[in-house]
Amino acid sequence: MSAVSSPCLQALAVIRYVALATLLCTGLPAAALEYQVFTQETPDGQCAGPVPSDTTRNLLDFISATEQLQLKRVCLPWPRALKMVEQGEGLIFGISKNKEREKTLHYSQQVVTRYIFVVTRADAQFPVKSLQDLKGKVIGVPRGFQFTDEFEMMRDKVFKLEQDHPQPISRIYKLLFKRMDAALFASPVANPAWIERRLQTIRDQQPAGVGGLDDVKLVASPEPLMADTLHFAIRADKDQGLIDQINHGLMRARKAGILDEPPGK
Repeated sequence: MSAVSSPCLQALAVIRYVALATLLCTGLPAAALEYQVFTQETPDGQCAGPVPSDTTRNLLDFISATEQLQLKRVCLPWPRALKMVEQGEGLIFGISKNKEREKTLHYSQQVVTRYIFVVTRADAQFPVKSLQDLKGKVIGVPRGFQFTDEFEMMRDKVFKLEQDHPQPISRIYKLLFKRMDAALFASPVANPAWIERRLQTIRDQQPAGVGGLDDVKLVASPEPLMADTLHFAIRADKDQGLIDQINHGLMRARKAGILDEPPGK
């Protein structure tokens, strides 16, 4: 039998290469696209958020794995995170809904609920059952944060806002020194004792006390002023089905217990 000619060998090699390449391309999943997810950064460089950092990380990892995505958490100061997502960069995690934002952003389903309490000095309490009860008051809020539509309609009309640093210690000091009438703080549970313990812990962690004010207590309203839901969001014209994938991942996360309400009620 005569040897196979060189052109035939070359042709066979090409056929084998094409077959192997086709098998690899059809048999392996495409590489998952990477998306940056902006979350709030604290001054010490840590990631804050509507749920504890480890839970946030677990949630992003869970959705990444189940939906074949790469969700990369990027910690930024909140105003900068808002600006970047409004410019069409990445997603944001932990943002609340209101009509103004819905004009440009596409939201995921609810991720968690945060309960907003009104906090005052114990010697300067006033009854709070609705936003109208804040009439004429100076209220401290984290800079860049927005809440419900009703709240946004009343801000700087019914009550005056003191836009402050996102870190609680700044509002704590201003309350203690009577530079504001009250401040808003978020809790993962609808229990005022939770937020009071948290604020006291923050005070205790400061390297030096506040002269003459260490014994002044801060108290939260008996009931939350409002409940605010938090979401993922992306600029609407940049969403190519990503929010649908995230919603599917959230549904799976709830079934798996990833989004169970934190203990402490």
